[in-house]
Amino acid sequence: MRVLFSCMPHPTHLQPMVPLAWALRAAGHEVRVAAQPELVDAITQAGVTAVPVGAEHWYAADPWAPELLGELLAAGGSEHVEFFDWAASDPASWSHEGLLGLEHTMISSLFASFNSDQVIDDLVAFAREWRPDLVVWEQFTLAGAVAATAVDAAHTRFVYGPDITMRARQRFLARTAEQHPEHREDPTAEWLSAVLARFGRDYRETVRSGHATIDVTPPSTRLGLGLRTVDMRYVPYNGRAVLPEWLAEPTSKPRVCVTLGVSDELGDAAATVREILAGLADLDVEVVATIGAAQQDQVPSNVRAVDFIPLHDLLPSCAAIVHHGGVGTRATAEVHGIPQLILAYGYDTVVKATRTEELGAGLCLPAARADVASVRSAVRRLLREPEFRSGAGKLRDEVAALPAPAAVVPELVELVGEHGSTVRR
Repeated sequence: MRVLFSCMPHPTHLQPMVPLAWALRAAGHEVRVAAQPELVDAITQAGVTAVPVGAEHWYAADPWAPELLGELLAAGGSEHVEFFDWAASDPASWSHEGLLGLEHTMISSLFASFNSDQVIDDLVAFAREWRPDLVVWEQFTLAGAVAATAVDAAHTRFVYGPDITMRARQRFLARTAEQHPEHREDPTAEWLSAVLARFGRDYRETVRSGHATIDVTPPSTRLGLGLRTVDMRYVPYNGRAVLPEWLAEPTSKPRVCVTLGVSDELGDAAATVREILAGLADLDVEVVATIGAAQQDQVPSNVRAVDFIPLHDLLPSCAAIVHHGGVGTRATAEVHGIPQLILAYGYDTVVKATRTEELGAGLCLPAARADVASVRSAVRRLLREPEFRSGAGKLRDEVAALPAPAAVVPELVELVGEHGSTVRR
């Protein structure tokens, strides 16, 4: 069969999908990955055929403004909406300061930015020519769902963290049903209906949710949304890398990784990376920090500063990791059973960090309270209290029990048989 992947133009969102693309190719299926030109190099470096869609430097015309999700809604005083988190006893309201406002903001500042008219038109044009049997779309890349609907192909979302936007969608729909018919609004359905009308198709909720959801997170960390889920083990892939010689050398001290991902910064954190590293200087540990070249000239003697190192090669030698809650960072730590200190700063990182702490696999420290003393104290706990290593080990075993990408391929073939109209045998 022919499988078309679609992804937003950021390598860290592509990388969790790559092992599935490899598995499909190894099973004899044809695979293409469609994305904006900025992602083409990352796609081809992974050994997969790229299909450029949309304009180069798309962000100049369609700026991605995820901070609006916090800024606009925080103005309404709704912390629960700002962090996509609600307690059962304190559900978010339906108002413009609550779930309705969140729907409007996600469409304008998130989904529409990654799924411009040009991206959608190009992707649909390619799908009509190539006729994929299955479209696998990264959870923010709704252009993939539109293209699949336009050609009557089966399609599935790809999720790599707590499914907070779908939870928000479900709760929005539930609260909308409680409103008087004259006051019901659905910004998502209105936007996608207009988009699909250009291709002679009507909106249905599966355009937003997919026929199924491929989820690479441990089941104990999921939100339990009742959707059809295809379980898949997370396989770490960090892109092109060379193993440094020093990593093969034995270390006499516990090794701690400190990383803030490709952004190398943490919003409104109470301390800078350099200050955090200085605060760990007197601990009897070896710190490996992935920081930019500009910050590498002034680090303590027990810190090995590097621009980049593949975490799946580094973490097996580590006793703990301090990070920002990024997709690949958290998942790779789970794969290797490494206790985590997550400096949560918003969006889904609060949900991730809180659940990691609940499972005993690490600690949650909001970035705004992550001063030097707090980070130092948390790292000492991770190193000294064996319960964290035990909790992280349980999470590692849970990951290992999930089906490998190759084992998922037959289930996707079945999905095509159920929902696709042009199955190639």
